[in-house]
Amino acid sequence: MNLEELQSRFQRNLLDAECSEADWIRESSAGFPSQKRLGIYHNAYRIRLIDVLLDTFEHTAIYLGDEWFQQLASVYVQAHLSTNTNIGFYGQDFPRFLAEQLPDDKEVSELALMDWKLRRAFDGADSGLMTHDDLQRLAATESSNTRLQPVPTLSTITQLFNTLDIWHAIDQDRQPPVVEQLPQPIEVLIWRKGHSPHFRSISKIESAALARVCSGNPLEAIGASLTQDFSDIDVATEFGLMLHRWLDDELLS
Repeated sequence: MNLEELQSRFQRNLLDAECSEADWIRESSAGFPSQKRLGIYHNAYRIRLIDVLLDTFEHTAIYLGDEWFQQLASVYVQAHLSTNTNIGFYGQDFPRFLAEQLPDDKEVSELALMDWKLRRAFDGADSGLMTHDDLQRLAATESSNTRLQPVPTLSTITQLFNTLDIWHAIDQDRQPPVVEQLPQPIEVLIWRKGHSPHFRSISKIESAALARVCSGNPLEAIGASLTQDFSDIDVATEFGLMLHRWLDDELLS
């Protein structure tokens, strides 16, 4: 057996649901069976990935409890291989997986998505930050093509349940509230400020404005579209207030 074949057989055995085909491994002089020796790696691979999920989805794990989370994580690990050289990125599909596995408990997948986005914000790319002075200089150009650039850690998620209250309760070691579907879906903004991930709920107009900023629309076009979509709001004043808050929150680069 050459090296390539040896590596392929070892990987195939590692990734298969059951540890088998250990006859190609030399028996130990100490008498420890090859099957059990190979099984150590087979189990360790799964345990390591489950540990990664436990670390990334900390609030979700607390909410579900150790036994239930471990069961779901084990099924996920077997169905989803680690494909990134950075193990910290493992688990991207875990929120979607939970939504499929727990169709009557959608708050779980919402909680998991929030855990995932906050972790991605924590280790996201750095960027320079726009200041109030930068904004004044930008406004002085009076260009219709002026565009704003969001920081790379910015993202938004939609929640249908009181998942924010559940997250806060878990974070403060309190009993989570009873799950309730919200009268209206809410948008949650997630980003990193300084060295810490942050989040807050945002209004419909702020959600729409940020979506247009992230799409690269010029400020003039953003103002026009917001005025059309939110005719009952003083858009000029509201957008000005949003701009200043975005700068204070370090949302613009």
